[in-house]
Amino acid sequence: MGRVVERIVLGLSALVLVVVGAAAAFAPDAFYAGFGFTVEGSPELASELRATGVALLLLGLAIAAGAAWSRWAFPAAVVAALVLIGYAIGRAISALADGAPASSVGVAGVAELVLGLAAAWVAWRTRPRD
Repeated sequence: MGRVVERIVLGLSALVLVVVGAAAAFAPDAFYAGFGFTVEGSPELASELRATGVALLLLGLAIAAGAAWSRWAFPAAVVAALVLIGYAIGRAISALADGAPASSVGVAGVAELVLGLAAAWVAWRTRPRD
């Protein structure tokens, strides 16, 4: 049962990062329009967003490997926890420094925090033992 839950947590983490990463990398105008800003007309902004999107996509694929192969579960869980909790903390800092974002961004932050904490739990469960 434990491995099933670990695979679900890693699989969901991977899915979120792959979908968000692919959308940001390959359709930034459409993806970020949902957040209320446009990318079109700013090659510099598009470059930054696409680069981050590809990084998230690749991290998501690495985490998917941990869902598929138990040998990779620990490093995949550490990566998932760091990335997702990092996004949640970044959103919290932004809310404090820049003001409250749209509710959809807040929901995304809560989802990232929950998945990140679940991934940290998976990392703890799958950690190497001497």
